[in-house]
Amino acid sequence: MGWLLSGIMFGGVIGVFMTCIVIVGGRGDQMMERARMESEWKKRDSGGKKVIRFVDRFNHSLFYIEDGDPIQLFTNKGERKFCICHYLDDLHARIDGKEWALWEFAKTMAKNEVVYMPLKMHVEKRKGGAV
Repeated sequence: MGWLLSGIMFGGVIGVFMTCIVIVGGRGDQMMERARMESEWKKRDSGGKKVIRFVDRFNHSLFYIEDGDPIQLFTNKGERKFCICHYLDDLHARIDGKEWALWEFAKTMAKNEVVYMPLKMHVEKRKGGAV
């Protein structure tokens, strides 16, 4: 009976340990992706054109567009709208003529159940195909 309880406890400990590894690995992937996006943002920004960084309501990077590019909005009723965006500073943009703090824009869109995404998708061509 003692062996059985020891085996169950050992299995539980291994299960908890494996769960922790999976969680930490997922967070590491998120951090790597965020670092990659930040690097891409800085690289594009250094090219002379201003880049607008769109975020979600938790201030995580979603995508980047250049100054003057459009985004598209989709409502939960199926309506689609296009908005021209202009860079104001790293945290603010003029979207469809209205000045927004990008984090406030994200919170408002989430509250109103509106999905937003770039109209233009930037694809990098690399040796061996697009990435």
